[in-house]
Order: sequence, then structure tokens, then C-alpha cells
Amino acid sequence: MEIHDRLRQIIDDKDLSISKFERIIGAGQNAVSTCLRRHSSISHEVLIGVAKNFPEYSLDWLITGKNPDNEEIVNRMKDKIREIEDEINKIT
Repeated sequence: MEIHDRLRQIIDDKDLSISKFERIIGAGQNAVSTCLRRHSSISHEVLIGVAKNFPEYSLDWLITGKNPDNEEIVNRMKDKIREIEDEINKIT
């Protein structure tokens, strides 16, 4: 399995279209679909967007296929929860 397969797995796991996934991660239109279709390089914009919006997926796993340990996953989820709490506090 290569990085393109793992990126496709995230999209499938989340039951998203590629265009919706691109919008969520803030990538340009067709940025992901083109790299998946051509098996071309995946931009840093896509990687950063995945890390920010899907913290349950490790960049180590996405890039190398290496699975993170549970502690790393828990820490990423805690960070995301804190971000959400901060956003809620700003609007209340």
C-alpha cells in the first residue's frame, strides 16, 4: 500500500467525495483528485490539511504506512478537542 492508497482510505473511511475532502482540508480544487489519478506527488497543503482536520490519522501512517501508538492518537484527539472548545468559547 502506498501513500495514494492511504489517502484514498481516509476519503473512503469518512464516506466523502474527493471534492468534499478537498474543501474540508482546504486544498485547491482537483488537488487531491489529480494526485490520486496520476499517482503524482502529494502537496504539503494536502498533508497539513489532513493533519489539521483528521487528527485520528497520523501523518507517519499516511506518509510511511507506519502505525502510530495509541498514546499519539489520544494526544492528537485531545488537541483537537481543545481547539473545538476554544472555538466554542469564542462564540459563547
